[in-house]
Amino acid sequence: MEMHFVFYMLCYTILFHFLTHNEATPWAKRQCQQIANGYDCSDMDLQFIPDEVPNSVLIFKFSFNYLPALYNFTFQRLNNLHSLDLTRCGITFMYEDIFMHQPNLEVLILIGNPLVFIAGRAFSGPLALKYLSLTQSKIKSLSDIPSENLAYLEVLEIGGSGIRSLDGLSNFHWQNLKSLQLEMNSIDRINLTDLQPIHNVVGMSISFKGNDFVNIEPSAFKSLNLSSLDFSGCFSKMTFSSVLRGLEGIKTNRLKLGLYETDPNVHIPSAALQSFCKITVTDLDFQLQHFSDLNNSTFHCLEGLKKLDLTRAHLDLLPFNMTGLSTLSHLVLDENRFSDVCHINTRNFPVLTHLSVSGNSKQLGFSNGCLESLRVLEELDLSLSLVKPIGPCCNDQLFGLGELKLLNLSYSSPMIWSSQPFSATPQLEHLDFSHSLYTLNDSSPFNNLQSLRTLNLSWSNTNLTNIHIFNGLKTLQLLNLKGNPIQGGVLTETELFKSVPLLETLILSSCKITAFEENLFKGLTHLRQVDLSENKLVELSTSGFYSLEFLQLNFASNAIVIVDVGSVMNLGKESTVDLSYNPLVCNCSNIQFINWVKKNTIKVKHLMETVCNATRTRIIDAKLQCGFPVGVLAFVIILIVIIIASAIFCLVRRIRSYSRYTQL
Repeated sequence: MEMHFVFYMLCYTILFHFLTHNEATPWAKRQCQQIANGYDCSDMDLQFIPDEVPNSVLIFKFSFNYLPALYNFTFQRLNNLHSLDLTRCGITFMYEDIFMHQPNLEVLILIGNPLVFIAGRAFSGPLALKYLSLTQSKIKSLSDIPSENLAYLEVLEIGGSGIRSLDGLSNFHWQNLKSLQLEMNSIDRINLTDLQPIHNVVGMSISFKGNDFVNIEPSAFKSLNLSSLDFSGCFSKMTFSSVLRGLEGIKTNRLKLGLYETDPNVHIPSAALQSFCKITVTDLDFQLQHFSDLNNSTFHCLEGLKKLDLTRAHLDLLPFNMTGLSTLSHLVLDENRFSDVCHINTRNFPVLTHLSVSGNSKQLGFSNGCLESLRVLEELDLSLSLVKPIGPCCNDQLFGLGELKLLNLSYSSPMIWSSQPFSATPQLEHLDFSHSLYTLNDSSPFNNLQSLRTLNLSWSNTNLTNIHIFNGLKTLQLLNLKGNPIQGGVLTETELFKSVPLLETLILSSCKITAFEENLFKGLTHLRQVDLSENKLVELSTSGFYSLEFLQLNFASNAIVIVDVGSVMNLGKESTVDLSYNPLVCNCSNIQFINWVKKNTIKVKHLMETVCNATRTRIIDAKLQCGFPVGVLAFVIILIVIIIASAIFCLVRRIRSYSRYTQL
């Protein structure tokens, strides 16, 4: 009975040890995260700078904490700061000489702080503050911002802060300013004298978007030479004609005159666009606008324009012989309602190099020869438009586009590809046919695309048993085959990738792969990125790749439970592996891999999402003791010695008793 008791105690001790040491407990203490050249202490309910942040920090993120006031000692010890983010810290008061110990501070972000008071010397100290954001800070006037120490400022953001006028603009130093963001304020009028302080500034970007103007003095912007001017969403209380009269005389590279979804409709009469005869602009944006009487002469004052954005401009036809747009190189017609590509009348744009008709609200017919006049076109985007070719695709439809470099036909209607469907565009470098179904008339449809560098056939039901499909693609660098299911789950066609020897990126995610041939990728000596995520792989295999020195492997969201550490041991310093969202076990059967992860965190992508399946504990926090502990081992040895000694003692006693009995 005693022997049984000792045996049960021994078993209980060993079982208790493994039950209590087999899984980890999550690391609960919140700490600042180290980032490149700095620390991120955001959203930690802090009211002071933690001691763990070193004095030498260059970038410091302290957003979503609580600092109701800033004093000259708040950041005293952080005297090497280059960038400081204090977004939404509840700052109300900014006193003098706050940054007197930060001479190198260049970036200061104060977004979303309810500032009531800013001292005149609040920004003294930095020798060259370049970026200041006071967005959503409730500042009512530009005069409330002390500008004495902002002589080197390049970007000033004061959007959404309740500013009512441009009074105080003259207080700032403008010689270095490149961007002034005044969007979503309450500015309602602009006079000629308001903009006098920036008349000699060249190349500045200014944004007034979202302000409800009631008056802009005619020619208020005359003689200004800007990089860009944004008047998006400023037409609810002013006519379009009145705004353009205020802009007469301006010279700007980019002018944005679009609307927002929530804005009331604006109907632009052709007569209003006469003001463009007195406006010099290169890039013009009319998003979400309506043209009430679009005709051949509507844009005749836009001679010299290079880019025109008519996204969602409610267009179904462009006039046949438009004047004024002969110099256009970029035309964006996204989210309109054309019935056919022919209705764009592309002969109006003889030097067009970029054309986008993405997201058309109707099924877009793709008739033959509609684009023939675009002899210098380099990029054509017809994505998300359910493109439907007339007859087999795509040589007749693309006839004349011999200089085309990029073609996007993603999200098209099902179509039949003719033999050599892209022979009309032999210079193609990028082809996107994702989420589009096609039927082949030729087993090698890309044979003539000797310059193709990227090919996206994701979710196109591409038959990967056709080993000739990639013939001719000798310069291909990126191949996306996501979402094309592998019959039987095992990818075995070793000849499939021999036609793409320069491939650098291969995407085979969501292909229902359960395994792949060991030598499948051996010939791809330039391979750098492989995405096998969202498949059904049960093991991580790396032996089939040519080199592991610079390889980025993505095995996320598979069915991998245990990882053979040998498969990752040879990953080079610049290689990574992603095993996030796999059902990994955190017990002694996986201990070698877990220890490798802890020693090689830089090689594991999405480390925070690489967790133990049973407890959702992060792999790097797993605490396992899989060897037999010295204390328990000593205890067991002692027990065994006692048991053996007891057994010998009992045996000797029995022998003696038996001898004594036989002598009687």
